[in-house]
Amino acid sequence: MPDLSARSRPTRAPLNQGDHPLVFVAIILGVLIVAASLLRHDGDIAGLVKFGAGDTVAERTAHVEDVLGRDVATVDLLGHDGSMFFLQALDPFYLSPDEHAVHLDRPIYRAQRMLFPTIAGLGGLLPPGAVLWTMALTNIAALALGTVAAGRLAFRLGGTHWLGLAFLLNPGVIFEFDISGAGIAAFAAALWGTLTLEEGRRRQAIVWFTAAVLAREVMLLYLAGVCVYRLWQTRRIPWLLGSIPALSAAAWAGYVRLRLDSHDGVTEVQEFGPPFGGMLDSIENWLENPMDLAVIAGLIIVMPLLILRTWQRPNALAFGAIGFILIAIMMTQQVWWRFFDISRAVVPILTAYVITAFSPGAPNTESSNNWPATSSQDEE
Repeated sequence: MPDLSARSRPTRAPLNQGDHPLVFVAIILGVLIVAASLLRHDGDIAGLVKFGAGDTVAERTAHVEDVLGRDVATVDLLGHDGSMFFLQALDPFYLSPDEHAVHLDRPIYRAQRMLFPTIAGLGGLLPPGAVLWTMALTNIAALALGTVAAGRLAFRLGGTHWLGLAFLLNPGVIFEFDISGAGIAAFAAALWGTLTLEEGRRRQAIVWFTAAVLAREVMLLYLAGVCVYRLWQTRRIPWLLGSIPALSAAAWAGYVRLRLDSHDGVTEVQEFGPPFGGMLDSIENWLENPMDLAVIAGLIIVMPLLILRTWQRPNALAFGAIGFILIAIMMTQQVWWRFFDISRAVVPILTAYVITAFSPGAPNTESSNNWPATSSQDEE
């Protein structure tokens, strides 16, 4: 297995080289998703947040309409994650949990993902009507950040910056935007953590990875893969890199458990079960829906291919994504039932595979004279 260590490469990606086109494309795609939602829901930005119209969520939707002082566009049945993040954004530190958090379906589980609603709600300072828009704007910014980071990582592996589109055009990323989820911010932060670590900026990497796990706690799996790669690369255990984000997530989890009570009879985590059980339980549905069958079959095929490419061209991004293969095996039927859900749950896999497979793996030396040297105090 060849060592594609960053030591033999330029320390940093060229300043702004290749970034501007990627940012432009990311913003355009984000605006198009927002515009499409506005058209589908008669100009109501609430349509992008996906409040539910079913009887079981009627109380939640009524509360939202009372807070906003108007009716909101709804989708069928339960709605989606965006409706939860909206409620969290109104009180992201759960100072008044009986006001908004009481309407969360799984309060402790939802509250663990704090970064996106905290940013979108500006710490709870924004009025509810503005939050509907800032959720979309936050995800547009996350699209741009993630695409730039992916492009720079691809460049470090000898590929073109345009491979950063593997982040932007990842179906899981697009679906996550369409439901105003936190997965885009989480994955973008993880990519920036990976990039800054490869560039030798360990302190910044710790900050980015902490942000990633606070946006979506399952990013701890991605971080674990990066730490394994770092251990193999340097022969030293990256204690701070792994422990600070993990302890931050644990501290926040402890805080929300002090502030919130779970609903009686509700299982907070419903996404995990016996290995391969969710896949086997979903086969009948896939056979009845050719689109689901085709996309999920493609995703399943990519998983072993990513493992193979990681062996052939080891890099931090690929190592981080492999953890999501392990988690996919454990996911239940409710995640594997539709490609819409599973593509969001294991979003790093496709991006990591495309960048690893279509980058030659050799260091790119273009414009290397312009790259600042790394400070020795930031090295491990």
